[in-house]
Amino acid sequence: MEGTAPDIRVFDVERLRAAAEAVFRAVGCPAVEAEAVAAHLADANLCGHDSHGMIRVLPYVKALRRGYFHAGREIAVVREAPALVVLDGAMGLGQPLANAATDRACSMAAVSGAGTVLLRRAGHVGRLGAYAERAAERGMASIIFCNAPRPGGGVIAPWGGIGRRLGASPIAMGMPRPANPHVVLDFSTSYYAVGKLRVARNKGELLPEAAVIAADGTPTRDPNAYFGPPEGAMIPFGGHKGYALNVFTDLLAGMLSGGGADYPPPGTDEQGGNNLMIVTVAVDQAADPAWLGPALADYAAWVKSAAPIDPARPVMLPGEPEAATRARRAADGVPLDARTIAQVNEAAALVGLDPPL
Repeated sequence: MEGTAPDIRVFDVERLRAAAEAVFRAVGCPAVEAEAVAAHLADANLCGHDSHGMIRVLPYVKALRRGYFHAGREIAVVREAPALVVLDGAMGLGQPLANAATDRACSMAAVSGAGTVLLRRAGHVGRLGAYAERAAERGMASIIFCNAPRPGGGVIAPWGGIGRRLGASPIAMGMPRPANPHVVLDFSTSYYAVGKLRVARNKGELLPEAAVIAADGTPTRDPNAYFGPPEGAMIPFGGHKGYALNVFTDLLAGMLSGGGADYPPPGTDEQGGNNLMIVTVAVDQAADPAWLGPALADYAAWVKSAAPIDPARPVMLPGEPEAATRARRAADGVPLDARTIAQVNEAAALVGLDPPL
């Protein structure tokens, strides 16, 4: 069971959701918007992605209060073609905007077989895999690219360089799988998401690997070397290959949408926004469902039949670890560290509420 350390407390996910929803309502979000953001953050913790869960409540509130994010913004159509739509989020809160963009891409694919939506100027959209799951629930395969323009974008040093130049730039993919957890890939093109560095810093832990380049160019496991002063940078995953994928998130999600990429003027460590490219394919129009279902089941069984290196950790398909964590934490509770709890309570205080956690 998780949450046994002295500075860890365990919460029912509904309490986390309700706490976040109350904070966002108090800061001025319409009820539907506050509910959508809170549900997304609580679910991120529930499935084990603590870096994109309740730890984001305080940065979002600060971004709303300083006028960088805006409550109640409506999504606008910039350009539209039969299989392509460009949307502008006007720096509204990212989760409702990305939900709407995903639904738009799915609706297009249902008619045309495939659909592409470019969303620019959204607030931070949170856990990117949530949108691949959302598409999969609608019978859609998906590929999603996400970049983070300034401010708050730069976190990664380019391959062979020192200093922040590139965003964390996650990529997600999804494939529906009947009666099983959907196959969902969700990873940052940085070695870790910055939120994971914040979690490690909050817990006073070292990183599993030397994923940070300190300001003097020294690789280190210390998350504090990233935040500075002087500030360091993250390395891309997979060396030059991850670096190249990162560049393409800027080109496809940032430049193609018109939302831009991460370049001067200098950014900050404050919460930034996102641009997205969402590509969906209607699975039942691409392949015969009578063939695809059994073929997916056979494929999954074959891949997972490999003998595990560690008998305690069986081979899984992407998306299955999240499904297992979601089930476990739904039963046992969601662990939060003391610093994250304090930050949620600080956010509540900023909007005139009593501490919810």
